[in-house]
Amino acid sequence: MLKNLAFMSLFFTAFLMIFGLQSCSEKKAEPAKSMEQIQKEDGVPVKITEVKYQELSLDLKYLSTLEGYRQSTVVSMVGDKVEKFDAKVGTAVKEGQIVVEFPLNNPALQFEQAKIGLENAKKIYDRMKALLEGGETSQQNYDNVETQYLVAKRNFESLKQLLFIEAPISGLIVEKFIEEGQKVKNGDKLFTVAQIDKMKAVFWVSDEEMQYIKNGMSVTITKNDKVFNGRITEVALAQDMMKKAYKIVAEFPNSGRNLLVGMTVELTMNYYNNPKAVVIPRSAVVYKVNQAFVFVVNGETAKLIEVKLGKSQGEMVEIYSGLNIGDKLIYQGVSLLNDGAKLLIEH
Repeated sequence: MLKNLAFMSLFFTAFLMIFGLQSCSEKKAEPAKSMEQIQKEDGVPVKITEVKYQELSLDLKYLSTLEGYRQSTVVSMVGDKVEKFDAKVGTAVKEGQIVVEFPLNNPALQFEQAKIGLENAKKIYDRMKALLEGGETSQQNYDNVETQYLVAKRNFESLKQLLFIEAPISGLIVEKFIEEGQKVKNGDKLFTVAQIDKMKAVFWVSDEEMQYIKNGMSVTITKNDKVFNGRITEVALAQDMMKKAYKIVAEFPNSGRNLLVGMTVELTMNYYNNPKAVVIPRSAVVYKVNQAFVFVVNGETAKLIEVKLGKSQGEMVEIYSGLNIGDKLIYQGVSLLNDGAKLLIEH
């Protein structure tokens, strides 16, 4: 019994000692610091960069499909088999030159009947003209015959234009859509003729971009490691209601004929260039009541400065005023800062 009492006494004493030590330990433990307290004591971790001059060059880029300076695609106005088409791609033709011929016996056109009708109308007209000159008929009779002759001639010429297809402009055949002996339908494309010593690119720009586009502005094409220089020659004064954009035309000399009709190209226009620009990361800018500010290093603290923004390019933005060359700009950790905050600059 005495042994049991002694053991319990010893156990109780040990328990009190452990409890006392734990209580002392809990009393000595300090509460954890908040992030705000740590940053106030040690500083807000930030990264900085030195403000320097650099060149800022901004371009506008557009895709376009090249055309000849003058270009026209001719379509068939009849449905029939092509009887003659000797020209090849690259063949030079003159305006009014017959390029494609259709058979004369097309039943829908009655070409031969129109030809005979014109010949008869011409004979009657010539006789009536002679009679009028001899005073043997009235002016009224002559006028009626002349009208009939002119109508017959106009009808014949219209049919002839349907069967003998002429080049609408002088230039080169740059594309053939059919071959001799092939049957076509009304409205099918026959060929394209173009003048390619000078090329034309048509593209479309938005309302915002129109402020940068000017007649005579330089434009470049880079194709197959070659640069082709051109100029804007036409700027629309009204918006196309279907495209909701403005039509712009640029022209390029092409004496070497390296640029081809139908070639897809990227047009580049430099609309802004500042060789001594102050350009900073967009992440450095903070906004307060529609005004832009940045933080710079002021000794060991951050200083808030109002700035005026200029042009932008991707994640970089130009500063017109507010910063000086050599300023230490804070571009990372900005969201944790306020004016006068202590800094912990990371390298």
